[in-house]
Amino acid sequence: MALKRSDSGSWNSDTTYIKKGGQNMTFKVKNINLLGTTLVIESNLGGTKSMIIPPQMTMNFEFTCFGAEPMNWSFDISTSSDAFIVTWELYSTWVAGDPSNS
Repeated sequence: MALKRSDSGSWNSDTTYIKKGGQNMTFKVKNINLLGTTLVIESNLGGTKSMIIPPQMTMNFEFTCFGAEPMNWSFDISTSSDAFIVTWELYSTWVAGDPSNS
């Protein structure tokens, strides 16, 4: 299945992100700090991903769940870093406007 760009933004503190999406949800996260940062993303549909992102680098956080699209995803985003500023793009197998396959 092809991934399509679904959303984008930035995070500078712990937050929750809710989005309807497909069986695959992939965040491409770029650390725009001069120092490395930690990032933990926990999904309601299975899985927690934790990474250290070096300065000016982009890392992928991929989540998958089998089922009918769209799915109701919820992600808890957190960090243990003092300085935390990242930008992100979300790619999914289902985006708003696509037909439901339930």
